[in-house]
Amino acid sequence: MEFLNLLIILVAGWLLWRRPDKERLAFGLLVASCLLMALLFLIGTHTSFVPGVNL
Repeated sequence: MEFLNLLIILVAGWLLWRRPDKERLAFGLLVASCLLMALLFLIGTHTSFVPGVNL
């Protein structure tokens, strides 16, 4: 799943670099990637009392 996130971000960057007119699509992909990252974090830590981050 993390690899999918990296691919989405890479495609968004490629779109901005090669096709600047597709900026709205690239922004949408970036937002979707951020939401997917947040969802994966919540799924991975939903049973933890403290999330797996440095305290």
